[in-house]
Order: sequence, then structure tokens, then C-alpha cells
Amino acid sequence: MKILLDTSVIGAYYDGRQPERMALTQEFWKVLKNFQVFISEITIEEINQIANKNLKKNYLKLIKSFKILKITDNIKSLAQLYLEAKIIPKEYINDALLIASTSVHNLDILVSWNFKHMVNLRVKTKINAINTLYNFPTINIVTPGELL
Repeated sequence: MKILLDTSVIGAYYDGRQPERMALTQEFWKVLKNFQVFISEITIEEINQIANKNLKKNYLKLIKSFKILKITDNIKSLAQLYLEAKIIPKEYINDALLIASTSVHNLDILVSWNFKHMVNLRVKTKINAINTLYNFPTINIVTPGELL
């Protein structure tokens, strides 16, 4: 299975403020060898904006072996459809781009801890409706715990 990791999953690996989520994420990391793992260039940009140099270094170390997906015009167009359909709020365009990346690159699953804009039934249903309408594959959006 091909999966795309959202930045929230990488961030949760070291987030001691949410110990249960951190533990689940670290457990999830142990099974990543069972998947073909991708990240987006958006994730690299978000990590590079982190002020804490040690944390940034740790995040980059976590993702060093993952394949990086570029944001193409096709991805931007599909993300725009999600925004126009008001599935994802316009100010969260990166979330729409990650979902579109999963679809356009024909990945199976987007893994995220973002319950507001990604991991919820309303969003998943509407995303897959748009994908079907425009001949893109349907995708799954799940938390790391769902893949253990």
C-alpha cells in the first residue's frame, strides 16, 4: 500500500503534550516498513518553518527515507475543486493540496491526525464524491492508529 503522511503525523512523533497520540505515532513508525511511504514538498516546507533547530533536525531525520511528491498543476486544480465545494476552507489550502496529492498520485491512504479537515466522515465522503466525478481514484484518510 502507498501512503502519504501529513505533517501532523510527523509532529506527533515528538509531541509530549499528547502522550497517547505520541505513543500511537511511535508505534505506527514501527510498521511503516509495510508501506510505500510518501511525503509532500508541503511537508518539507512546513518543517523548514519550525524555529526550534533540534526539533526540525529530528523531523527531517524521521522523513529522510521517504519519497517526496511535487505539487503539480493537476494537484492544484483538484485542490481548487475541494476548496470551491467548501469541503476544505480556503485558508487551509495545504490540506486540500495534500488530499489532492494522494488522489492524483494514486496513493491508497492519507495518514493524518487532522480531524477537522481530513480524518472525518463528512470530508472523506465529499472528497471521494469529487474524485469520482472528475475521474480520480477514491482514497482513504485515516489516523496512524488505524494502520496498526
